[in-house]
Amino acid sequence: MRRDTMGIILTNNDRIPPITDIRANSALPFAGRYRIIDFVLSNMANAGITNIGVATESNYSSLMDHIKSGKPWDLDRKNWGLNILPPSLEKMSYGAIKGNIDMLAGISDFIQRSPQTYVILSLGNSIYNLDFTDVIEQHVNSQADITILYKDMRGVEERELSRFTMIELDEKKRVTDIEVQPYYPKTATASMDVYIMEKALLESIVDECSARGDRDFVKDALVKKMQGLRIYGYEHTGYTDKIDSLKSYYRNNMNFLDKSIREELFNPANPIYTKTKDQSPTKYGAEAVVQNSFVSDGCMIEGTVINCVLSRGVKVKKGAVIKNSIIMQDSVIEENVELSHVVFDKEVYITKGRKLIGQESYPLAISKGTVI
Repeated sequence: MRRDTMGIILTNNDRIPPITDIRANSALPFAGRYRIIDFVLSNMANAGITNIGVATESNYSSLMDHIKSGKPWDLDRKNWGLNILPPSLEKMSYGAIKGNIDMLAGISDFIQRSPQTYVILSLGNSIYNLDFTDVIEQHVNSQADITILYKDMRGVEERELSRFTMIELDEKKRVTDIEVQPYYPKTATASMDVYIMEKALLESIVDECSARGDRDFVKDALVKKMQGLRIYGYEHTGYTDKIDSLKSYYRNNMNFLDKSIREELFNPANPIYTKTKDQSPTKYGAEAVVQNSFVSDGCMIEGTVINCVLSRGVKVKKGAVIKNSIIMQDSVIEENVELSHVVFDKEVYITKGRKLIGQESYPLAISKGTVI
C-alpha cells in the first residue's frame, strides 16, 4: 500500500525575521546539522514513498541547495524520486500565491502525472518522527475520505494552542469540527497539518477551490465540506511541534538538548536523514568548557559553551562565554564575548568584549553576515 502513495510537501513561509529573510522556514537549520524539512522527508522515505514533490513559494534557493537530487533520502531515482516544484504562476488564480490552494494549483501537472492512488499532503514546518505506513493502513481500513494527523496537547497553555488548527473528534475519531487558530480553543486536539487522501479527491478539491477563488485548504475545503466528507483523525503520541515563530524555533532547539526528546526524534529504527558534509572533527582547546550542548563537526572551541546548539564551523575564542544559544554555521565569537539567549544566523562575527543578552521568551536574533 505504501508504494501506491505519493507525498506532497508545501514549504510556505511563516516569516520568522531575520532568520527566514533569505530562506524558507522549511530550510531552517535545526539541531546543528539538520534542516526542518528533513523530518517529513525522512518519514516519507522510511515508509517506502518514492514519489515526493516539494512545492516552494519564495526564498527557495537554500532549500533547493539542501535537498538537491534527494540522494540522502534515497530519492535520486530515474523514475519519480524527489521533485522540487517552484511556483508556476500561470496555473494559479490571479497569478499570485495567496494560499496553499494556489501552491497546489501551481503543481497540478505533477499531481496529474503521478500514478499513485493515495497522497500524503504535509506542511514542511513541523518536527516529528512517525511511521507513515501505519497512518496509510488506518486510512484505508477506516474507509475515510481524509485522515488528519493530530496530537493531544492537554496541559499546553491556551495561547500556545492558538497557533494550531484545532479539531474535535467523536468516539470513533471522526472529525466533527475544525477551528483554525482559535483565540479560545474548545479542545486540546491539535492538527499536525498532515492529511492523507486519495489523489483524485485532492485534485477535485483543488480544482473546485481554484474555480471559486478559494485559497486555503483547511478553511475553504475541509471546513466547508466537512458534512459531506468522512474525515477521521490519527493520533501521534510522540513529540511534535511546528516552527512558526522565533520563540518556537528557539524552544524546540533547546528541547533537543533533552536526552529523551533527542532519542525519540532521532530514533535509529526510523532514522532522520540529511545532507552530509565532510568536515574535520571539532577541536577543543585546553581551556574549553562544554556542558549540555550539541557541537557539530568543524568547530573550534576555546571558550565556554553551556546549553547551546552549534552548527558546523563555529569558532569560539578564549574567554568567550555562550549560554542558552543557537549559533549557525561559520559564525565567529571573538575573545571575552558574553552571549546568552541569542540566535545567530550564518557567518555572524562578534568582535572582542561584546555582550549580547536576550530572554528565553524573547531570544535575540542576528541576521546572516552581521558584524558586531
